[in-house]
Amino acid sequence: MKRLLLIVLVLAALLAAALIAPRLLDDPGLVAIDVGQWRLEMSLLTMVGLVLLAWIALSIIIGIFRMPGKALNRMRETRARRQMENGLLALTEGDWQRAERELSRSLEYRRSTVGLLAAARAAQGSADRTGRDRWLQLADARFGRRHFVTGLARARLLIGEGRMDEAVPVLEKLHLRKPRHSGVLRLLLQAYQDLGRWEDVRMLTPALYKAGIVDRQRSEEVAVLAATREMESSPDIEALEASWRSLSRKQRRQRELVLAYARRAMELERPGLAGPRLKRLLNKQLDRDALRLYADVDTDQRPARIADCERWLEEQPEHGGLHLALGLMYLDDRQYDKARECLEKAVADQPDSEAYAALGRILDRSGSLEAAAQCYRNALRLKQGRGATPLPPPT
Repeated sequence: MKRLLLIVLVLAALLAAALIAPRLLDDPGLVAIDVGQWRLEMSLLTMVGLVLLAWIALSIIIGIFRMPGKALNRMRETRARRQMENGLLALTEGDWQRAERELSRSLEYRRSTVGLLAAARAAQGSADRTGRDRWLQLADARFGRRHFVTGLARARLLIGEGRMDEAVPVLEKLHLRKPRHSGVLRLLLQAYQDLGRWEDVRMLTPALYKAGIVDRQRSEEVAVLAATREMESSPDIEALEASWRSLSRKQRRQRELVLAYARRAMELERPGLAGPRLKRLLNKQLDRDALRLYADVDTDQRPARIADCERWLEEQPEHGGLHLALGLMYLDDRQYDKARECLEKAVADQPDSEAYAALGRILDRSGSLEAAAQCYRNALRLKQGRGATPLPPPT
């Protein structure tokens, strides 16, 4: 830029000289300078030439006097760059004390945001929280206010120490300033997951999609996973109901969420709340896991649930999950013949430890001790990850 300006000035001077020179040749002019008793007379061209020569001579003299200072500054600049490079290399190697020492020396000559943040990282590596905070404050002071970059660096350092609860408020403030910043969103997602704040994870998923971090399908999967974890960790039935009500209509129809709600409701000793939601799910599509939960929902409503399963069995007579659910409910209802028939079909379709245990109880009650013992052994073998062996022929 300076070189371009100098070229423009020289061209302007030459153009001015070309325009003025013909007039000065006809009338060179006279310049008189009185100093006390002395008078100095010269032409205008001579005076201009002397002024230019004086300016050139003065510039040369000033340049000579400034040369040592410029050389010293170049030496310091070179040394500071070398110290910065050595500090960053030591930081990469994990030599925290050497990194902070080299970076500190470099920053004494010229401060930079990158150097200050790197020094803060080195101080954290040395477990020097006071030094880390001091470097971060110096980085903030360069901007006269708390800067986004230094706030993000502070959050990263806190997460690196495992202090998620302190990092979250910092990240949430940064998220308000830049809602689509991918770095902030990724760190927030990590912190929420580590803290078990699944509702916040679920609420964050639209921002993850808008920022392009995940596609729509993955965003929905993350939301379902977070809602599942949220319901699984509900401390009481009120919290579970609140989590369920906060879901969208589309999410309430998700198989995974219905099953998670039903399991947690049963763990909280409120199985009756799960029955209607499981029934709506099963009316759309029969599911083995949902049927198993539906079989244990509520004792008072067992006849109605048996009737539901019998109706579904008419539509899909070979469904193993239906036979298992009906067998367990028939057993609880003391309809042993029907229970045996359904459980035998269930284990034939898919060996199941619970089905074998229930079938063993029925066979034991009817006096088929050998078959009952084999059922119990099969139940144990399946729990151990081994296969079931065939039952002895009925006697």
